[in-house]
Amino acid sequence: MSYFIGRTLLALLLALPWRAARTAARLLGEVGYLLDEPGRKKNALANLRRAFPSYDAAQARRTLRGAYRHLSESIVDTLNFVRFAGHWGPADLCEAVGFEKLETVPRNAGVIFVTGHFGHWEVMGAASPLLGYPVWSVGRTMDNYYVNDFVRKFRETTGQRVLDKRGALRPIIRLLRRGEHVAFLIDQDARRDGIFVDFFGRPASTTASPARLAIHTGAPLAFVYARRMRGQNRFQVVLKNVIVAQPGGDEDGEARRITQQLNRELEDVIRQAPHEWFWLHRRWKTFPGKYSLV
Repeated sequence: MSYFIGRTLLALLLALPWRAARTAARLLGEVGYLLDEPGRKKNALANLRRAFPSYDAAQARRTLRGAYRHLSESIVDTLNFVRFAGHWGPADLCEAVGFEKLETVPRNAGVIFVTGHFGHWEVMGAASPLLGYPVWSVGRTMDNYYVNDFVRKFRETTGQRVLDKRGALRPIIRLLRRGEHVAFLIDQDARRDGIFVDFFGRPASTTASPARLAIHTGAPLAFVYARRMRGQNRFQVVLKNVIVAQPGGDEDGEARRITQQLNRELEDVIRQAPHEWFWLHRRWKTFPGKYSLV
């Protein structure tokens, strides 16, 4: 039932002009903030104040409130981006920044794109084919079949493709070796499968898969993110840094070095706009010596 209610709400929002839909989405984000579970908000506020010790309680609440608004707004932006991608030119929708850093990479070589739940991460995946780097996005299949099917179909509308992370290691290696590109989100708690690296001054269980793939295939890692340009229905897709694995030596140590650097890249952009990160996720749920807090 919640799926059909959500689809109806999205249909109503998409019937509005893009800017009006964004305004309505921000209002829905406010409602979400007011009605969401107190326990979830309490956890998010605690994480915010640990990440930003200078924040007082009021500033943390304002930031979290902004995160609810941003999440709702980003859903509308993504759906409109996909809707207009078939009618507008790439330059009308997005601007690539920093992609010259990949000029030394052969065009027939695969790239491992890495980002987090920051800014407009779904727009970034949808924009990748328009920028000449169509990606296979690696992620978990959602529990709700209808939601998963809807999300997969809209993600693939512009040419992005989706790959379930379960059992995906060998297919990903084959994709990279034949020159295709893959994309990972690295800021979800990886539980016992992750390695602990620093994130906002605390050890966070983080997937090392992108780093290990880079070590084994030689593919470069590109840390990227997307944000809407102020006052516009256009987005900047920014390639912030390219990381290349060092051959030979200690594989575990190299995987840790790369994963730590990726976390630093993400932390750096979150500090620029804290309200644009998904604070509701229990990022530090797993901690050293324990599998879970619950």
